[in-house]
Order: sequence, then structure tokens, then C-alpha cells
Amino acid sequence: MGNRRAIPVRARPGPARRDVLTVLLTGALVVYLLGSLLRFAVDDHPLSFVDEHVHLDTQFKVHEGSYPHRGAVYGEALIREWACGAGHQAGPPLVPCSDPTLGPEDLPSGQYTSGYIHYPTYFLGGEAFRRVVEVAAGPRYPLDVYRAYAAVVLALGVALCGALAWRLLRLRGAALVAATLVPVASSQFLMFGTLVNPMASAVLAGALIAGAGLRWVLSGRGYWWLVAATAAAAGVAVTNSLPAGAFVIAIVAAIVLRRVGRNVDTRWRPRWWHAAVLAAVLVAPIAVFGQVNSRRATVSNGTLYGFYDFDSWTSVLVGAVRELATFHGPWLEVEVLNAAEGDTVTRFVRALGYGIPLWVTIVVVGSIVLGAFTRPRAVEPGATADAAQTAHIAVAATGGRPASALAVLAASTLAAVVLYPPAMRISNALTMGFDNGVVARYTMAFTPLLVWLALLVTQDRPGIARVLAVLGTVGLLSVGATAW
Repeated sequence: MGNRRAIPVRARPGPARRDVLTVLLTGALVVYLLGSLLRFAVDDHPLSFVDEHVHLDTQFKVHEGSYPHRGAVYGEALIREWACGAGHQAGPPLVPCSDPTLGPEDLPSGQYTSGYIHYPTYFLGGEAFRRVVEVAAGPRYPLDVYRAYAAVVLALGVALCGALAWRLLRLRGAALVAATLVPVASSQFLMFGTLVNPMASAVLAGALIAGAGLRWVLSGRGYWWLVAATAAAAGVAVTNSLPAGAFVIAIVAAIVLRRVGRNVDTRWRPRWWHAAVLAAVLVAPIAVFGQVNSRRATVSNGTLYGFYDFDSWTSVLVGAVRELATFHGPWLEVEVLNAAEGDTVTRFVRALGYGIPLWVTIVVVGSIVLGAFTRPRAVEPGATADAAQTAHIAVAATGGRPASALAVLAASTLAAVVLYPPAMRISNALTMGFDNGVVARYTMAFTPLLVWLALLVTQDRPGIARVLAVLGTVGLLSVGATAW
């Protein structure tokens, strides 16, 4: 025994080294995401059912120096792309590409574009991106360029999630991986990084609102950053700004709690004017752009949306109740980006991802409910100050304790996700005169806020962060693998 050589014991990596490794891993996965999206984006797949031809027509019009109005018909560039180029999932036009009479009335979607209802912001960005690409690399196939723009915007949103989780929320280890990847852990999100569609900007906008809003709620500082983030999101798409509604609800809830003698456990002290300003920022672009559209219109809403007309308000209210009773979860498997004809390994890898969206929804929503409405577990003796502070912040609003600011925001966020669909359905009937269901993709901008809240209110249960990190990583690798 005495002459045996001692076996050296390798020290476990310290916090700093583990942090570096986690950042490198997360960064590599974001690069992998961007590479996968770009490969998908330039594979000449047909225009998507998810309104891609509408947005591509708008993008072409912006390139030509115009913008669609209510009553505008699809342009020549879009018609040619549908008939002679990539095609469309709905099938070819009524007449072939070679027919000289081919026109907008031959498209299966009808001749009128609904692109006028979208703000020009995203498309101006697409035109700027196209110009940069063409200056750097020469003329390129326009559809590829605009789809690559969507890929870059989505990847920027994911990168911003990681940066804010690291710098602002100070999440580390598995929590950092989860905060970065879980917001896009389903094929629905990655699909929009391969299409011409403003929804590619949802995660980027949602991360801006969530980051600014959480800073204000946790520190009491930075309200105007939340206003600026909301204005930026609302100026791109109405659905991008929906997470700001969670903060409006949270403001009201915190004021009501204060009126009954319960302050929150941070320096956050919202006032009624905070809610009023934020609500005004949400509504102003809708009202202003609505007036612009009305003044430029050449046809009525009935001409465009007559097939969505409703007979009575009873049907609208029944639809609103249905929206209220249906959870519009943003993580969905939409059966795209598949590998049906790939090699065996790729098909198995892709198969792993089909159930990820459901599990992510269960864990995220369940974690928010668990952390927001139950007391945190007791901090073990000898725990760090950070752990003690985490337990204090995550405490639920019960007994004589201060109300948890995070718990108030978490409950308000769930309320916003549940309430916006019926509100939107009634609003569409009032302002546009049609009744149509609200689709779950409108919730996409909520995912950074939902995931970050799930991680923050359960920091005393580190296993949840590990589970979410695994789900996010598997989901991303599974869908992305089919690009390679």
C-alpha cells in the first residue's frame, strides 16, 4: 500500500469554469439554430399556408416603393413566384405559368391581399437586409433572402433571450440553457424562421418586453424601458406587444393589494398612470394605423371578409367563451420541418421532438402555478445569501407576509394568456365586422416571459431548470437535425 502511487483526484469545475462551459454550449446551440434555419430557408420549399404569400407580396411591394392598401390585388412578382417559382402548399393557380392571361384573379386565395393590415416595420427591415446582402454578395433569389432575414431575426431573438437571462436575471447553468432555448422549443417557432412572416420577430419582441418588465418589477427601476420595449414591439405587430398586457394586469393587481394593506416584497410601487401609459402605447398603433387603412381603402371590409361574417352577437359571444375555455399554448408541433425521407438516424432524432411542445407546456405552466401559488421550500441551514433571497422573492402572497412581486406577475401573465383570445375575438367583431377563431401562434411573444417566470419562481427547486434545459435542447436538436 505504501509504495502505490496516489491516484490524483480531479477537482470538479468551479462556478466560473462551469459558467464558461454553459455559455459556450448555449452559444453553440444558438449558432446551430441559425445554421439550421438558414438551410431550411433556402431549400425552395413552397409558400406556406400561414399567409406567406400575403407577406411576400407586401415585401415585393416595399421593394418596388409602394405598400398595399385595403382593396389592393396581388402583384406580378408574387403571382410569378406562385405559378412559376416555389409554388404554394395550396396548389397551382387556375391557369398555368405559361398562360399570358395569368393574373391575380387566378390565385386560389383570391385576388385581394390582406397585407395592408400589417405594419410596414418588419418589411422595411427585410428590404434593408436585402440591400445589405446584395451589396455584400451580389443579386440573390429574393425569396431566399427574405426567408434568410426571418431566420436571422428569430436567431437574434433567441440570442437576446440568452443575453438577458445571463446579464439581467443572472441565471446560470441549466437555468441559462432553459431560459435561452425553451422559448423556441417547438417546430412552430422554428417554422417561422424559414418563412416570410412577421411572426419571426415574436421572440425578439417578447424578450425585450419581458426583460424590461422584469427589471422594473424586481428593482422598481426602468419603467420607461418597459414603455420603450412595448412601443417597439407594438410598432412591428399587434401580437408582438401582447406580453405587455401581463404587466398592465400586474400593475392593477399590485395596486389592489396595496389598497388592502399588502405591499410587494420588492421596491416596485406601480401607480394607475403606469397602467394608463402602457395601455395607451398598446392601443395607439392600432388606432392610428386603422385610420390610415380606412382612408386608403378602395373596397369595404365586407368585400374582403364576407365569408367570416356573423349572423348575430350570440355566435360571437359563444366563440369568445370557447376562446376563454381553450388554453392557447404557444408550443405546438405543427408537423413541418420533418425528415420523412431522411436517413434512419435523422428520422429517429426528429421523432424525439414531436412530444416536446406538450411537455414544455406542462412543465412551464405547472412551474408557474407551483412557484406562484405555494410557499417556497425552506432554505437549508448554511444556504447562501442568494438562495435565501430567492426563497424570499418567490414566497406566495399568503398570511401576513409581503406579497411576492414575482407571484403577482406570474399570475397576471397566466391571466393575460387566458384573457387575450376572447378579447381579441370580440375586438375583431367590433372593429372589422368578422368573427373568426384566434390561433395559438399569437401567444408566441409570451414565451420568454413565461419561461423566465417559471425559472425564477422555482429557483428553490433546481430540478425544474434541469428538466427544462433538457427539453429545450432536445427540441432544438430534434427539429434542426432535419436540415442537415
